[in-house]
Amino acid sequence: MAKFELLKTIEATKLNKRTLRAMGQLRETIPYGAIVENLTEDRDRRKFFYLGEPYECYDWELKSALRELK
Repeated sequence: MAKFELLKTIEATKLNKRTLRAMGQLRETIPYGAIVENLTEDRDRRKFFYLGEPYECYDWELKSALRELK
C-alpha cells in the first residue's frame, strides 16, 4: 500500500471503522507532516487512514497536500 505525507494541514471527517460512514458533522484537523495510507476515491471525496483511524475529505483539499513516500 502506498503511503503519503501531507504537505499542509487539512480538515477531515472521522469515519466509523466498521461501516466507513461519517460519525458526525465535526471535522478534525490532520496536521502537516502526517502520514496517511490506504487512499481511495469515493466520488468527490477521498477516504484514507491516519493513525489507524478512517477519515474522509474532499478531493480538492487533498490534491495539493499529498506527496508519495517511497
